[in-house]
Amino acid sequence: MAQLKSYTCSKCAGILMFDSDQEFFDCPFCGNRFDIVDFHADEVLDQAKACLEQGAFSAANDKFDQILDNDPHNFEALLGNVLCVLNLSSEEKLEDSDNLKGKDLTGAKKALINAGKLSAEVKADYFTRFLSLIENYEKSVKFEKEKDALLYGDIQDLINQKMLSDFKEFRSEDRASLPWPWIVLGVFILLSVVVISSAMDDSWVMAVKVMLFFAFLAAIVIMIFKKDNEHDVNYRPGNDYEKKLTDRIQEYNRNYSRCYSKMRKFHASIANEDQAAVIAEESKAFSDSEIDPSQNISCAKCGAGLSLDKNKRVYQCDHCGVAYGVSLFFGLPMEKALNSLNNGRYKDAGQRFSNLLMVDPSDFEALLGKVLCAGKWTKVSDISLSDDLDEGELQLVRTSLEEAGKHASESDRSYFGKMEQLISLFEPYAENQKQLEALNSDVADMETKADVYAIAFEGANYDEKYKKERQELLNKTFPAQVKIKKLKGDFDIIMKELIEEKSACRLVK
Repeated sequence: MAQLKSYTCSKCAGILMFDSDQEFFDCPFCGNRFDIVDFHADEVLDQAKACLEQGAFSAANDKFDQILDNDPHNFEALLGNVLCVLNLSSEEKLEDSDNLKGKDLTGAKKALINAGKLSAEVKADYFTRFLSLIENYEKSVKFEKEKDALLYGDIQDLINQKMLSDFKEFRSEDRASLPWPWIVLGVFILLSVVVISSAMDDSWVMAVKVMLFFAFLAAIVIMIFKKDNEHDVNYRPGNDYEKKLTDRIQEYNRNYSRCYSKMRKFHASIANEDQAAVIAEESKAFSDSEIDPSQNISCAKCGAGLSLDKNKRVYQCDHCGVAYGVSLFFGLPMEKALNSLNNGRYKDAGQRFSNLLMVDPSDFEALLGKVLCAGKWTKVSDISLSDDLDEGELQLVRTSLEEAGKHASESDRSYFGKMEQLISLFEPYAENQKQLEALNSDVADMETKADVYAIAFEGANYDEKYKKERQELLNKTFPAQVKIKKLKGDFDIIMKELIEEKSACRLVK
């Protein structure tokens, strides 16, 4: 049997009855909606971690998202989201870099950048270290692929042969271009003439001197050739290339270990801290004279008009019985909503904008505020064309825009129509971006091998088949690049129109 517990509404101090089987409930006095995270954030976090440890990454991610809806700066939830992207059950799994093999590193880096923006000081440093850890892993993998390409088949021998041949050719040309060989040759010829002329009177002495002279000359030539041969036998540039790659791999692996060690220390230092304490909103006192009894306010539940009970300081619906505290509609409610929005508390801001729409269903700022909360943006100018929003988040934005279009005034309706055009660009952008990233990854792998193959084979025609396949792969990226460029162009045009049309609105620019 479900256990009933009693809680107090944070908005009107009314007594709430909560059935533990429910996901959420409404306050019967002010209409404010709560869910289990509002009262059991620690329990939900523990459940999320348990799902993570069991490898139920989708369920864990949903629970981490629930926490972040209430507390966008929660360190453990931000970290949990990153681990869910990487399909890792714990931070300790990062100690072995092999656990990152085949993971969504691009998605993880996006999540880490976002987490860093939402965190402060040491907590932001933690996510910076995490990002550096992944980048070191990617560099290590790149050089591992290059080393694998080098060691494939007889590539290393081909590189040694090719570079030795090039070196011999360069050595011959270099020696031929220098003056000293010709000077030495001239000296020897001169000495030969002197020796021969001085020994003309004695043929035996002359023969001995000539033989000694040429023997000395031959010894010098043999010594040069022997030195060249010793160099050529030991000249193995492909082996040196392999050693350099190995050194680079070891360097990035060491950097990876250092990053992991510092991450663990950072995490240990903040493990017991309350992450990103919710910014307390001090309700500004207002007098009864500020309450307008003639104000027409509609019930958010049934749409009926509310009647004011000034003594109880509530608006009550005579149709469905729900009551709302006057503080929801007076005492600078728009400023409170904007404060929550600017601090990233989108759920609270969305509820406050909804309350404002009970007073004026066509309030442009409140309608726009709900759209921004759905997309987790602060202003219209903050919206950027990206693939960060998933289908569920995009659907929330579309739903908010549809509602705004229905309730907006005639003059404002076209604005939300333009925003719908803007949001419609996100889905095709994400699809093309995903396709382009996959193709670019394949191209990067081919280029890594090309760095090796270009050394192993002669000139630009080192491997025509390989070059052809690479070009074909590059050609496949062009359509996606063209589409992305056009989508960005269309986005910029619409965004410019949106900003210019409502430049005076504090939620636009």
